[in-house]
Amino acid sequence: MPDPLLTVDDLTVAYDGAVQALRGVSLRVDAGSVVAVLGSNGAGKTTLLRAVSRSLGTVGGAVTGGTIRFGGQDLARRDASWAVRAGLVQVPEGRRIFRDLTVEENLRAGGYTARDARARAEATDRVFDLFPILAERRHQRGGLLSGGQQQMLAMGRGLMTSPKLLLLDEPSLGLAPQLVEQIGDIIEQIHAQGTSVLLIEQNASMGLRVADRAYVLEVGTITASGTAAELASTDDIRDRYLGVGTSSPTRTTHEDEPVDVPVHLRRSSTATAQELRVEDLTVRFGGITALSEVSFTVAAGTIHALIGPNGAGKSTCINVLGGAYRATSGTVHYGDATVSALPSHRIADLGVARTFQNISLSLEATVEDNLLVGRHRVMRTGTAAQALRLPNARKEERTEREAVRRIAVLLGIDAVLDRAVHTLSYGDRKRVEMGRALAAEPTLLLLDEPVAGMTHGESVVMADAIRAVQQELGLSVLLVEHDMPFVMGLAERITVLDFGKRIAEGSPQDVQRDPEVLRAYLGTAAA
Repeated sequence: MPDPLLTVDDLTVAYDGAVQALRGVSLRVDAGSVVAVLGSNGAGKTTLLRAVSRSLGTVGGAVTGGTIRFGGQDLARRDASWAVRAGLVQVPEGRRIFRDLTVEENLRAGGYTARDARARAEATDRVFDLFPILAERRHQRGGLLSGGQQQMLAMGRGLMTSPKLLLLDEPSLGLAPQLVEQIGDIIEQIHAQGTSVLLIEQNASMGLRVADRAYVLEVGTITASGTAAELASTDDIRDRYLGVGTSSPTRTTHEDEPVDVPVHLRRSSTATAQELRVEDLTVRFGGITALSEVSFTVAAGTIHALIGPNGAGKSTCINVLGGAYRATSGTVHYGDATVSALPSHRIADLGVARTFQNISLSLEATVEDNLLVGRHRVMRTGTAAQALRLPNARKEERTEREAVRRIAVLLGIDAVLDRAVHTLSYGDRKRVEMGRALAAEPTLLLLDEPVAGMTHGESVVMADAIRAVQQELGLSVLLVEHDMPFVMGLAERITVLDFGKRIAEGSPQDVQRDPEVLRAYLGTAAA
């Protein structure tokens, strides 16, 4: 048997010298293979890829035991630049493209280490063959691409050095079902062209479809391994990661412990939810129309979903409602206020809070400090009183810390309140971001892909938490999400967008039967 391309043997990793992330992890990737690693949030999957790509040090992590070999070379004394030159390239979780650079400039950045101009040109042609939409958008800024197109750009950038082994961290994160299928097909094409792949995936269905072999990582240790077909046939994998097991579904946290909801939250004011009205909303970026005369209404105190394929305009709509983008035409009203005419801080003052498609947190700050940022809107003592630690400021601080603790308990992140955000998994960061939004005591909560990167069981827990908050605080919720079981089980009404236009609206049952929705979102016709 030939030597493997990558071997990980008895690997142990810790963050900040204290938080143990991996314990005795061993795996191998043979040349010409696709290997998938499955696991819940916080299992250590991203940490594993960081250790392999030699990027642990940038987030306070360190290998404390074991070995990693690539092409027979021990990586212990190698850095990330050596790894890239040797043909080991990581596509990070959450895309992380250069938003202010064009598609073409992002790709050139990915090929920086390739000194041969001809090789760079061939790599660019390869990327455009795999992702034709990137060729069409080559002069467009990365930040104006849809989530799916940004994921394609991140993968394309990783391919610019023609790697021997491509490390993919959650490539299907936040993508619609039709695009998830397309990304899976592209991974198979990349493999067929001679690139080996180590794939981290929450979407076990896609991961096991494209992989030759798979490992299950839980709480920092390997708990199962085998061929992809073997793992896909086990009840535990089918129930926990595919949501189609034979056992009845149970609500669990990311640590598989029951959550008691609701946790009683309290408002510090008498503010109540208002009706949100979006009327003939149009948004253009240069010659691209992201939204075209979109209208819908979110009734006060209800949960409303905005769905559609990637690039449909969902996040653009959320960005207008939150004040990040300006409407080209049309209006948005929240109660008696015209939101579309206000800056973002004035919109926040109306009681509107949001989360982001690409997580926006203070990574070096603790979870508790990030949540306290959300309390700034409701705090009454001034900067001077807080700096001087006056009695009223100290009293308010105790009150606010107790408020964020209750939110953390509700979202299952109370055990990590004192940890720096950069040490958390992607799913837990999503929880922190939602907690920060809830800390502002909103009457309207805008959620952009709240369960992206979560397993089936974890999304059930998040649905319970959102429902509990909505009922206790009486707030309105507008959510954008691709997890259809999550949406259909939570939303009272759904608006469907495609190519920037509204194509359907109604109850979950009506939308599920609409042939236009099936065509646009799933790529299928009605049965």
